[in-house]
Amino acid sequence: MAKSALYKAAVYEQIFQDLGNRNETKFFDNMKDVFMFALTLGFKHNKKEAIQKTGGEPISLRIFTDEDENIFNVIALSHTNDISILLDDDDILEKKYKLMEEFANGGMGIIADAFCKPVVDESEFKKFIESYNTENGQSPRSSLEDLLTGAIDSI
Repeated sequence: MAKSALYKAAVYEQIFQDLGNRNETKFFDNMKDVFMFALTLGFKHNKKEAIQKTGGEPISLRIFTDEDENIFNVIALSHTNDISILLDDDDILEKKYKLMEEFANGGMGIIADAFCKPVVDESEFKKFIESYNTENGQSPRSSLEDLLTGAIDSI
């Protein structure tokens, strides 16, 4: 049976909640966006970590957009250098989605270390984002969407 959701590590569940469900200062619109942010960070830094124990509700694949799926495909193809990773086969999709979970988990480790000690620090979050915006002498970007686009552009 085909995979229907992507999993998050239990160790990072509270950070997912803080970033995707905050009432007063919402960093992301939803858990899917947190996942995509973590995924691009994990990939950019080539940091993959297997999920030891899953936590919270998995993120349904139905809510990922075509653009998200394109990012999955670029990451999977770039990482494996194997065009067959793009086939629509249950076993191959399972492998691709597991890779996405591992990169997102690695990215969550980066996020936790950078600005979530022990809770999300808004000023540290902004510094973290700005550090990527000015990496190559570029002017600061105005949105997280631009940051995600920049991470993909650097592939």
